[in-house]
Amino acid sequence: MAFWERRDAVLGHLQERGWRGWLLMDFRGNNPLFWQVLGGQPVGGHLTRRTFCWIGADGRVVLLAHSIEAGGLSDPRWELRSYHNGESLRAALAAFGLSGGTVAMEYSPMGELPYVSRVDGGTLDVVRSLGAEVASSADLLQLAIAQWDEHQVAQHDQAAQLVDAVKNEAFALVRERLDAGQAVDEYEVSRFIEQQFAARGLATIYRPTVAVGPNSANPHYEPTPEKSLPIKRDQWLLIDLWARLDQPGSPFADVTWVAWTGPSPVPERHQRVFEVVRRGRDLALERLQQAALEGRAPQGWEIDRAVRDYIAGEGFGQQFTHRTGHNLGPEEVHGSAGVCLDDFETHDVRAVLPGVAFSVEPGIYLSGDFGVRLELNAVMTAGGPQVYTPVQHEVIRLL
Repeated sequence: MAFWERRDAVLGHLQERGWRGWLLMDFRGNNPLFWQVLGGQPVGGHLTRRTFCWIGADGRVVLLAHSIEAGGLSDPRWELRSYHNGESLRAALAAFGLSGGTVAMEYSPMGELPYVSRVDGGTLDVVRSLGAEVASSADLLQLAIAQWDEHQVAQHDQAAQLVDAVKNEAFALVRERLDAGQAVDEYEVSRFIEQQFAARGLATIYRPTVAVGPNSANPHYEPTPEKSLPIKRDQWLLIDLWARLDQPGSPFADVTWVAWTGPSPVPERHQRVFEVVRRGRDLALERLQQAALEGRAPQGWEIDRAVRDYIAGEGFGQQFTHRTGHNLGPEEVHGSAGVCLDDFETHDVRAVLPGVAFSVEPGIYLSGDFGVRLELNAVMTAGGPQVYTPVQHEVIRLL
């Protein structure tokens, strides 16, 4: 999705708040959201200078580029203007009617939402010197590019089923090796997952997490040949894997499951932590569902706070060291434009809007011992969260 498909919603948001418009700026790719909003850069555009786009509350769309580069940016979707030096740039910006009004930009007060905070401080100084107040474009970005269409939801659904199948095969590989008394390690399983993704037409970034024992207490553990641990019997095993269909604009599916390699019973302390994490995960969905029944869009921080307070009440607050969930984006496993379920790393005041997708993945990490994270993906709808990834309810027993 891009601004053009969501034009009415974006303009309505600007008009409801009485803002003059939305001023986007990019300099050498420092704001990747710029061209996502506009639906892609025109072919032939070679940009090394500052480029601006003005989306006025009155519906005007103006692209402002340096005179050397403007020729490659002509497009029927917008009016094209140019500047040639610093003085003419300030005059061109002033001509948008910024003085005395509020302008939305990729800015986040106090850096609370780093995904949104793309505009440098000096450019903010220029805009303010022209008499404008600057507001965050965080909600505009959600409206313009973070809500999935039906095709993207279908792509996510397909990716979710394929990722789940690869997850099952990864656990099956470990089971077969252990049952046969053969060696297997974290790195081998990680590479197996990547190979299975490729065989199913899936694309991914980074390496999947395959973490045994104490490594599962590291939320971003990545096995390598040098530090990979062997996977043995009677150990805790966590697998986190993510992929999308290898198609332009296709969104990711991103899940985490855990297992006990056996054959002994799951230790009581592992089972206890699993149950707390499982309940926290389900609580997030319940709060989202309740908000939908109440006819309101909850903010991301509310959901994280509910889950975090529950886990803290169970005695594991200090061991829950990351947010409850991140946005899922087209072609980005950690999306840039949509709400996160977060009142820990940030205070995310963006609304969980219909069509916005996110992970739900609380975790508890007992350093040097083991960690539990359970992750599913959901797309918000007017009726509540719709979950497309299979959901883990019990610890997997491999032997």
